[in-house]
Amino acid sequence: MSQGVRVCVLGSAAVPHTGRWARALAERGLAVRVLSLERPAADDAALDLIEVVPSSPLPGAVRYPLASGRVRAALDAFRPDVVDAHFVPNYGLIGAILRRRPLVVNAWGSDLLAARDPLRRARLSWVLGRADHVRVDAENLARAARRLGVPEERLEVLPWGAEIDRFAFSADAGERRAARGRWPEELRQAAGDSPVVVSTRMHHPVYALDTLIDAWDEVSRALPAARCLVAGDGPLRGALEARARRGAGAASIAFLGRRSQEELARLLAGADVYVSTSRSDSTSLSLLEAMAAGAFPVVTDIEGNREWVGAGTASIFAPGDAAALSRGLVWALTEPGRTEAARRTNRATVEARGDWRRAMDRAAASTVEQAFRARLGR
Repeated sequence: MSQGVRVCVLGSAAVPHTGRWARALAERGLAVRVLSLERPAADDAALDLIEVVPSSPLPGAVRYPLASGRVRAALDAFRPDVVDAHFVPNYGLIGAILRRRPLVVNAWGSDLLAARDPLRRARLSWVLGRADHVRVDAENLARAARRLGVPEERLEVLPWGAEIDRFAFSADAGERRAARGRWPEELRQAAGDSPVVVSTRMHHPVYALDTLIDAWDEVSRALPAARCLVAGDGPLRGALEARARRGAGAASIAFLGRRSQEELARLLAGADVYVSTSRSDSTSLSLLEAMAAGAFPVVTDIEGNREWVGAGTASIFAPGDAAALSRGLVWALTEPGRTEAARRTNRATVEARGDWRRAMDRAAASTVEQAFRARLGR
C-alpha cells in the first residue's frame, strides 16, 4: 500500500526523535526525505535521509519563515505526496506558509501545552487550521489542539511508544543488579550494590532538573549509599552541575552526558528508580522507556504522566516540590520489594498501549491515507 508514496518530514535533525521517525517510515516502504535547518548528530541513524537546508543565524521567530523559500525549492526537487511537519511553531509554520498539501502537523507537547499568550496561540491556531491532519501523542495534547480549533475529524491521538524489544525488563532487584554488569566500568564502580536513581531528561528549563538536584541533598542525608545518575545534555548542564557541586549530595550524583539508545536501555534496566521532574509533558517517551525496563517511576503530577501511571504504579509529586520528591525517592529506594508488582504492571501497560512498532505501523498507514485522499481529491 505504501509503495510509491513520498513523504517529506520537516523537522529538526538535531533532535534524535526526528531521524527515528523518518527511519521508521522508510522501513515501512515509504520514500522519505527529511528537510532540516539544524544539523544532525554524526551518529544519527537517518543520516542518509536528511538534507540540511541553509538558513540565517537569526532568532527562530524569523529564521523559520525566512527559510521557507529554500525549503520550497527542496520540496519541489523531492516532489512529496505528503508533507509531515514536526513541532507546530517552527516546522509546522513553514509547512503552513508553503501550503503544500496534504500537510500533516505533529505536535510534540510544549508547542501546544506551553502556549499561553494570545499572540502565540493565534499563530498556533493559524498553523493548525491549515493542516489536513493533526497528530498528537496524548489526550491532554488532543484537548489543547481542540481548544485551538482542530476539529475531531482531522485529529489523531497516537503515542509514539517505546522500542520495547530494546528495553530488557528487570523484574526484581536481582535482575537489576545483574543488568548493571552490562554497564560501563566507571558506572559499575560508581553504583556497586547501592540503590540507584536515574534521570534521562534533557537539560532544558521545562524539565526542571534543579528540583532533582535540590531533592537529592535530602536523599543523600537519609540514604548515604544511594546514587543518582543524570543522563542527557542541554544548555543548562553547566549550571546544573555547579548547583550539584554546592549541595550535600555532590559525592553521590553523577552527570553522564548524552547517551545512545542502547546505553540508556542498559542504564534503565539496572536502575531501581526513574525520576522525571518535568513541569509539562504529553506522552513522555523517557517514562515509557523506564516502564518498559522496570525502573520504578517517581514523576511529577502532570496530565501527561497521569495518562500512564498513578498512585499504585508510581510515586507522584507536585512539579517543583523538592521536599515531596525527596520523600518519594526515599520511599521507593528504602523498600524496593513493595514496588515489584507496580514494575510488572507498568511493563504490561507499555506493551499494550505504548509499543513503538505498532505506533509506527499506524503512523505509516495514516500518512499513506492522506496521500491517497489527496490523489482522489477528498
